[in-house]
Amino acid sequence: MGEIRKFIVRMARENLSWGYTRIQGALANLGYEVARGTVANVFKWRVIEPAPGRGKRLSWPTFLKAHWDMIAANDFFSVELWTLRPFGKFM
Repeated sequence: MGEIRKFIVRMARENLSWGYTRIQGALANLGYEVARGTVANVFKWRVIEPAPGRGKRLSWPTFLKAHWDMIAANDFFSVELWTLRPFGKFM
């Protein structure tokens, strides 16, 4: 049973759009008879999101790594100035 769990987790991580039924079908093609509920239980046990939401949300550390250059260079060190008159023309 541990081998099947590893297959399920690997398929879920490598194929973000595959749901319970698709993974069940892929395992059947490999010769494993697994119920759809078993796949769902492995997802719950390993805290893997179901297919529609899996891979669409970024974790906070992943977001920061992807945007670090922009954050470090601009966002925290820039200031926007709003005035009623154009800046530099005081009279």
